[in-house]
Amino acid sequence: MDYTFLLASVEGILGKSHKKARDNHAFHCPFCNHRKPKLEISMATNSEGANPWECWVCQTRGKTIRSLLRQLKVPSDQANEILKYIPKGGELSYENSVVLELPKEFQYLHKASNESVIANKIKKYLYERGFSDIDFIKYGVGYCNSGEYGGRIIIQSYSGSNTLNFFIGRSYDYAYIKYKNPPVSKDVIIFENFINWNQPIILCEGVFDAIAIRRNAVPILGKNIPKVLMKKIITSPLTDIYIALDNDALSTAIKYCETFINLGKKVYLVDLQDKDPSEMGFRAFTEKIQQAQELTFANLMAYKLDL
Repeated sequence: MDYTFLLASVEGILGKSHKKARDNHAFHCPFCNHRKPKLEISMATNSEGANPWECWVCQTRGKTIRSLLRQLKVPSDQANEILKYIPKGGELSYENSVVLELPKEFQYLHKASNESVIANKIKKYLYERGFSDIDFIKYGVGYCNSGEYGGRIIIQSYSGSNTLNFFIGRSYDYAYIKYKNPPVSKDVIIFENFINWNQPIILCEGVFDAIAIRRNAVPILGKNIPKVLMKKIITSPLTDIYIALDNDALSTAIKYCETFINLGKKVYLVDLQDKDPSEMGFRAFTEKIQQAQELTFANLMAYKLDL
């Protein structure tokens, strides 16, 4: 079992560990503060969902990571983020089990007739949002005239192996329901086939933001980073991460900044000033990237105090 994220998360709280026999890791014990790493934790979750841990000096022990986090008084939001990665009776799955297909009514926008009313309306809407004709082709932008996704823009996403892993159904008018997405897991890396994991990445909220940013941007489709993306970030060689989430997600962004810093990544929090990247445009956002300073624990604490 791959327990990379679990180990990295626990190390973010207890500090670096020493690999012991089997899947055990030894940490300096925060309960007795012994000078040697005597707190051993099993990183391999057993069939009952347990990760036994014990300090061989003070005898403080427990059966689960949950009990350890509780005794360490880890904030609930941080604890819940870690606990998501602990399986109960089996391997964690990071792949969609459903084979995804585009709606049968799907039509490519760049192939649409100049006489298509809906296509022309969508093009006008997307041009105003900063899209180019090249973007229509690169991101497989299309639309549906009818059916379940009728009257919606369809933007495709492909995995690193170039298989369709998601698509976004977005209204272009003032529909009550702005987004209608396929009934599959969002635990995927959107636009993964375009990402260079040897270069800095930019985490943003939506696909329109990622397309406006134009370079190595990963939309997380909300405020929480998918598990598969977190795992990829941890195991990839990338060192620099820019976080460009909306101001209403600042507390979540700060949480992820702290996690990545604990993992030894260089983290930059982009000041969006109440605008989405798609609203700012490429040039204005590029200036914000250039102005972003690497976060330290000191200014991270300052952000926390301002929340």
